[in-house]
Amino acid sequence: MKNRTKLILKKFINSLLSNQGVKTKMSFVDLATLTMHRRNELEARLNIFWGKCDRAVDDIKKLKMKTQGFVLQLNCDPSELKERFLSAMKQLDEYMYLITDFNIAISKLDEAANVEYTPVQDSFSKPMMPLAPLPPFNLIDALSEPAPSTSTACQNHCPPEKPKRVKTPKADQSLIVFSSTSSSEETVSQTNSRVAVKEVQCELEAELNKVKVEDPPAPLPEASNLPAQTVLETDQVYDATIMHVDGAFFWVITDDPEEVQNLMMEMTNYYTENQKIISSKEVKALNCCAYYDEDSDCFYRGLFIKLSEEDSEIAEIFVVDTGEMRCAPVVCVQPLYPRFCSKPPYARCCHLAGVDLVSYNNKSLMEKQEDFMRGYVGKQCSIEVDDNTSESLGVYVVLPSGETLNQIIVQQGLALPNKPVEEEKDSPEQVSSANQADYEITDCPEYEDPVEAVTGYKNRDEIDICKHYKGGPEKTCFKGSRCNKKHIVMHPDGWTLDRVPVMGKCKSVPLPAPDTWHKVLVTCVCHFDRVYVQLLTEKRQEPEIPSFGVVLPATTLSALVRDMNSPATRTAYKPLTIPPAPGEFVAALYPPDNNWYRARVLSVTRADQSVEVMYMDYGTVLWVKEDQLRMLEPRQLSLPMQAVRCVLAGVRARSHLSQQWAQAKRALTDMVQDKTLDVHVIARDYDEITVELFDEDGYSIAEQLAANDMVELTDYSIVDDTAVTKKIVVP
Repeated sequence: MKNRTKLILKKFINSLLSNQGVKTKMSFVDLATLTMHRRNELEARLNIFWGKCDRAVDDIKKLKMKTQGFVLQLNCDPSELKERFLSAMKQLDEYMYLITDFNIAISKLDEAANVEYTPVQDSFSKPMMPLAPLPPFNLIDALSEPAPSTSTACQNHCPPEKPKRVKTPKADQSLIVFSSTSSSEETVSQTNSRVAVKEVQCELEAELNKVKVEDPPAPLPEASNLPAQTVLETDQVYDATIMHVDGAFFWVITDDPEEVQNLMMEMTNYYTENQKIISSKEVKALNCCAYYDEDSDCFYRGLFIKLSEEDSEIAEIFVVDTGEMRCAPVVCVQPLYPRFCSKPPYARCCHLAGVDLVSYNNKSLMEKQEDFMRGYVGKQCSIEVDDNTSESLGVYVVLPSGETLNQIIVQQGLALPNKPVEEEKDSPEQVSSANQADYEITDCPEYEDPVEAVTGYKNRDEIDICKHYKGGPEKTCFKGSRCNKKHIVMHPDGWTLDRVPVMGKCKSVPLPAPDTWHKVLVTCVCHFDRVYVQLLTEKRQEPEIPSFGVVLPATTLSALVRDMNSPATRTAYKPLTIPPAPGEFVAALYPPDNNWYRARVLSVTRADQSVEVMYMDYGTVLWVKEDQLRMLEPRQLSLPMQAVRCVLAGVRARSHLSQQWAQAKRALTDMVQDKTLDVHVIARDYDEITVELFDEDGYSIAEQLAANDMVELTDYSIVDDTAVTKKIVVP
């Protein structure tokens, strides 16, 4: 019986060993296959990641291109400037947050990937438990702040000090455990595995005890932002204290000064006992900070602006509770802890309402105004808010004596009132007792003329024309002779006689007859086969200087340019009353030489207030601003337009590519721009002539372009139109 039992046990053990060997062999095959599959999967994920990286780069370039157009958006009407500025700043802040989050995420990825891996030999001890698989870590997950870990397990994945009792493996559990991916037989665990684990743990603990690590400094707190200030209501009176004056602006505190003093004392006591040394790099990362002033031996809340360009150890700080700008060493700057961020900034920026400080171009007057205002620093007063729509509050400062600082600074001659002195603000009692008949509803801004709001022109017809006149032989309304309005029948479509005269007509130079030769000066090259020229006729003698007070029209272009740019004419130029229309003649400033010339409006862009004009005496086309246009005097249009458009005869483009046209235009410009040439007229049209151009050596310009492979030449002949008396012009 015993032998039979031994035989059965022996067969059982052999079967177990054979099964284990099969499992071992299969495990090596599965491991290689698994590695291949994992590698293919990793490469596929890498390709997806690279594609997303390219897309992220393209998106960042798009953001950069969008931000370059923010400044151009400010070229708008003054009424839209504030809205566009705030919108651009809001979008820029959003883009800044996106880029900042992206950079923070990348820095976190670098820190997580900076792990040293040291290869070790196979050991006979029981292997440590494998690390838990890391969750997928992509860029989107990194943008969100990770939740702090609450686990008390060892970060090195060491087994607990008292390992749990190992249970007996069941039948379905493998009896062989591999310590590595190696296929050597030495990786099989030994019976003393628990002892080896304990020894490794003790060695690690001993090594850690030998290392004496000082207590690390407490990490800097996260950026603490101060809450927003409450909005002060208009037409309300608040007790205030003037804290600081800077030019035309001053800062006041509307809260209790003792509350501000207690906060500063609390900050001073806390930071004196808990002061930490931080580097300039850490200071740059701060938004709000605590600043120590050596003169007053006190700490203040501040907003970090930047490090000084001259010395990187000096920080520029704006004190939010006093409104001052201070420069302090980096060692005097501390992070602002959340316990001091419960109150919003106490200082409020203000300016005097109802006065005009005309000192922007007068430095001495600005210093006098600032010295005058500094005399009231630290004094108690009251402020009445007149305007709270901007960052700086427009206020009336009422002194304890009852006088307003706004009136005193006007009386001192340091400012001018925006409104007459007698137009002071009435009290609510006076308004309620006033006669309501003296107020008209049309005085409200809601009833402004929309035509004036859009075009800048105020229609006067509805005031001058009698609305009761219906026509008839009597030429009057029911009022008869008592009516002082104009009695004109209104047009059925609503048009009236109210007009604004503009200059829209100017003669042109008579075009020369075909088969004639002339001397010309090329003033502009507008295409590879079209130029603008000035006909150089015999020089006329300029008229003698007229008697005093007599102004005669100019007879030559040089005299016209000299007249338009004389000091007297520059002073007398009148701005346009309404936006210019295409085809209107105006006086336009030419920015390269800062002179005024006659020009014709081609197009108008209301978005950025730009006007496309052509200088009609030269042919140059340029975009200028509306404030660089003026009204022309009638005498300045008596001289015909001097620029004549010419077409090169027998010239044709070599291809349909615009690049080739531009290259031919550049070559033509180098040959003829600002040069005197001989011209042979071939034909003439309504507003241009077809010509042959020859340089001073007698060579044809067209043939030179064709020799350089810029254009192609075609046959042509002279078109004589001297016998033609009428021409039909088709638009």
